[in-house]
Amino acid sequence: MKIHFREQYGTKGEEILYVTPADQKSIVRVPLRTDKLMIREKFFLFRLMQQIFLPRGYPDSVSEDYAAYQIWDTVQAFSSTICGTLCTHAILKGLGVGNENINAYSATVTWILKEGSGHLGRILFSWWKGAQLDVESKKWRLRADFLNDCAMGIEIYVLPKYPHLSTYILCSTTVLKAIVGVAGGATRAALTQHQAVRGNLADVSSKDSSQETCVNLIASFVGLYFLTIIKSPGVLYSVFAFVVVMHLYANLKAVKAVCLKTFNESRYLITLEEYFKSGRMLPPKQVNKLERVTLGQTVSVSVNIRLGLSIKHLVDEYQNSLVIENIISSFDPHERFIIAESKKFLGVYLHFDTQPQDVLKAYFFAVSYLQDRNQIKEKYWEVHNKWQEFYNMALQEGWLTSQHLLMVDEYRLNWKA
Repeated sequence: MKIHFREQYGTKGEEILYVTPADQKSIVRVPLRTDKLMIREKFFLFRLMQQIFLPRGYPDSVSEDYAAYQIWDTVQAFSSTICGTLCTHAILKGLGVGNENINAYSATVTWILKEGSGHLGRILFSWWKGAQLDVESKKWRLRADFLNDCAMGIEIYVLPKYPHLSTYILCSTTVLKAIVGVAGGATRAALTQHQAVRGNLADVSSKDSSQETCVNLIASFVGLYFLTIIKSPGVLYSVFAFVVVMHLYANLKAVKAVCLKTFNESRYLITLEEYFKSGRMLPPKQVNKLERVTLGQTVSVSVNIRLGLSIKHLVDEYQNSLVIENIISSFDPHERFIIAESKKFLGVYLHFDTQPQDVLKAYFFAVSYLQDRNQIKEKYWEVHNKWQEFYNMALQEGWLTSQHLLMVDEYRLNWKA
């Protein structure tokens, strides 16, 4: 028997041998039947569900944290839909459904004002915080769901007690939900980009949408069932509180399951602290576990570091041209950044030719400067060598250094002319 080919679908799919038996001339297809394969062949429904709801090539076509995140994301989506069903009932009652004294016109006006407030809220929030949604995607993902629960809590607990203020209450809660829509959608896009390791953004996103749609459908019927058995406000409040707690817990677990391999300020500072302390590079998985996803940061700096500032800040601070020239001369002429401290922050000024690696290097130098303000001027090449060591170690541990998620303003300048 001659073996011509060995074929496998992905790393966990069916293995096939293409062979020519000793007494034949034609090639024969021979499946390699393992225990795992026999189990999978028996469960046709399992394989069908995998094809419908999981990206093509799963698990090789997605990041390692995909399954853990999606499990908890499914739990939170289920909980959120049940809350939403209970809130829809409260909103309709607040609009006067079932009340003979409320006409269709007044209910329509209230609904239009509610929706209009939401549209305005989306625009204003996108303008205010849009740039931070990439930088702190985990935090904003969690904040979005917390705001959503707050909005639904107001509709459940407050709206029934103050029906005469229903228009104002619904406008306020819709603004909160509009913020949720912008923050949730934007951070979901960032996480999808992380999970789509083969550039299969559309596939991962569409399958995620399919999963959520299926969960929402099931949860909607569960929510309707709850509405039929809930007979008193006390029971309603208890059920809602329990589901909200489950929703927030699932969200926290989902966000903590994500392992991002790009540096934002929080992850970068955790990595730098360990490197300066022990000379060791932490892997992405460990750093993501240490990263705080609620409030504050695990590691902070003594002075705020601002990247990509206008040179006007430096000129207004020092004014004297000789002092400014001395600051510039402290750096190698080939560097694409300069660093200078002012009264309120440490400014990093970037050259027109700055690349993502230069921004990471500039932040490394800025943190080194805050540890010892004489380092850059007197030990410049020592810091430079440390950066090279840090950069190489980061690459070995799997960090992505061709991009970053540090907050950088858009001013660029040229001091080499």
